[in-house]
Amino acid sequence: MNFDYFNYKSNDKVKKGSIIFSQPLMNDKNFKRSIILICEHDRDGSFGYKLNDKVDCEYLEINVDKKIKNNLYHGGPVDNTFLNFVHNDNDLGGDKLKIKKNVFLGGNYDELKLKMNRKEIKCKFFMGYSGWSKYQLEDEIKENSWIVKNNFDLDKIFEIVDEKSWSKILSEDSFRNKIFSNYPSDSTLN
Repeated sequence: MNFDYFNYKSNDKVKKGSIIFSQPLMNDKNFKRSIILICEHDRDGSFGYKLNDKVDCEYLEINVDKKIKNNLYHGGPVDNTFLNFVHNDNDLGGDKLKIKKNVFLGGNYDELKLKMNRKEIKCKFFMGYSGWSKYQLEDEIKENSWIVKNNFDLDKIFEIVDEKSWSKILSEDSFRNKIFSNYPSDSTLN
């Protein structure tokens, strides 16, 4: 049997706007079955936000609008006191970073809150972020810790993404990833 087949080598190269999936057997509690939107990837390092780790707002003591609380995710293990957002509004004022066509990071928070009440705007909020130092993410990808996907439906970023989404979205890519997406989360269950 050719065991190389079970390596998680990505055909895509990571870049700003990629989504990355933790490999099926990753045991790191911060990233197990994670889907991360890469918001910056350059020679200094990378950062992004987990799309599928929704915050349980029932016990959250934070002074933000209810719409924001209901659309709040753990972005990653770094600086969980930091609140940021991604959205699809090119006209939003303030300093914003274009991640991909019709996907932006940050901007004028107060203007966003007003627009959320007046018109249909797609957005997602994050507490904390995921970060990698120079070459760290590339090294983790070479070690088969992450599966990189550059072509995907942008609406997936703004949908309610939960623990089942890792498998569902990953399986849409290729037959090989469909196999990986069906791995049990606990490899001892065989």
